[in-house]
Amino acid sequence: MDYADGVAAREWSELALDTGIVGGLVLVVFNAFRKSVLVGENEIRKVQPLWNDQSVPTSEIRRIHVPTIENGLWLYTDPDGEVALSLGGGLEAPEELEELVIQHAPSDAAVTGLGHRENGSS
Repeated sequence: MDYADGVAAREWSELALDTGIVGGLVLVVFNAFRKSVLVGENEIRKVQPLWNDQSVPTSEIRRIHVPTIENGLWLYTDPDGEVALSLGGGLEAPEELEELVIQHAPSDAAVTGLGHRENGSS
């Protein structure tokens, strides 16, 4: 009887693990489709239902990098430092978002990647 109980417990634990993994994947996919970016006069905010919102004040943006291989934007408050806010792919109208962020960033913020040259000129 002990062997049968052990097998049943192992099967239930495997089922619970599989269910947890599938549930986690569903949440990640849900979050990916429900994320949005709000571009305002004073800040750029990334809103994701399952994680804390992230934002960066527009006046502190010193560099905007447009990756050449993937969609998205990387915003820096220190041109040579760490990314302050990463706006990943999967967002609607990435070109419009890029233009909107560049318009709201300080005029002296550098724009790099995708053929852009320093100081926002193309």
